Amino acid sequence: MFLIKKKMISDLRKPKILDMAIFDWVGTFAGAYIVSKIFDFNLMLTFLTLIIIGILIHYILGVNTMFGYYLGLNEKPIRE
Repeated sequence: MFLIKKKMISDLRKPKILDMAIFDWVGTFAGAYIVSKIFDFNLMLTFLTLIIIGILIHYILGVNTMFGYYLGLNEKPIRE
């Protein structure tokens, strides 16, 4: 069961723009939309805040991402 879910997420993350998964960006935007509606926050500020939080978490945990690479924060990630 776990392998099926892992493959499903991997399949969802295959479509990319600038070598970044569209699914990740859409998921972040959907999360920002939900948070902005619940707490009556500005949608774009919420989206940018979630992006910054994601960048910081990836940087602290040492996870190389393409966005971090574009920002000059890490090496280009190795794709499997």
